[in-house]
Amino acid sequence: MLHATRYRTLCLACAPCLLAGVLAGLLAGLLCTALALAQGTAAGQREHQRTDQGANREAGQMVPKDEFIRQLGGQEPTAPPSGSRTMRLRGPAGVKTVDGQPGQPEQAPRPKEVAILIHFRYGSTELADEFSRSQLREAGQAFSSPELFGLAFEIGGHTDSQGSEAYNLELSRRRAQAVKDALCRGYKVDCGALEVKGYGKSEPVAGNDDEAGRSQNRRVVFKRLR
Repeated sequence: MLHATRYRTLCLACAPCLLAGVLAGLLAGLLCTALALAQGTAAGQREHQRTDQGANREAGQMVPKDEFIRQLGGQEPTAPPSGSRTMRLRGPAGVKTVDGQPGQPEQAPRPKEVAILIHFRYGSTELADEFSRSQLREAGQAFSSPELFGLAFEIGGHTDSQGSEAYNLELSRRRAQAVKDALCRGYKVDCGALEVKGYGKSEPVAGNDDEAGRSQNRRVVFKRLR
């Protein structure tokens, strides 16, 4: 009986210590779980940011101010024809170009143009992200520069194939107008030299079978007119 009594007394004396140990273990476990969740959330945010940046890179790099000026500036409103020149030399082998390739019909000069990606909210003229706002800043700085100010340009809106032809035609025109309004509102551009046109889904540059292709077709093109 004496031993049993002493054993019960020892157990009662150790109970607070055991309880404290259990609580400490639980608290340590909860702390580790919270830290793991926080690390996972931070990693997820970093991965989401990398995904957004990767999507921008896949969709197309931002066009800087200097590239607008290089592509659209100069005395001539048109760019040289692409491909081989068609200066003809007549000889025993027939008509050939100066580089020895068979002569081809001369290509008409093509307008100088720059295509940019502006992300709009679905079915809207509202800009969807900071990438698009930054791209418009580059455009605004370019068109207000001495090299481009006063030159005439067309702002052409393009869409993917989702929706009817009439719907996309009107949506593309409204989005092109929204780009012009943003440039005129925020930068010292020659608004009278900027024309707006909607092309809808009539001039795709990629397939419309997946989102990657459709995102390339949703674009704005600045075309030099004169």
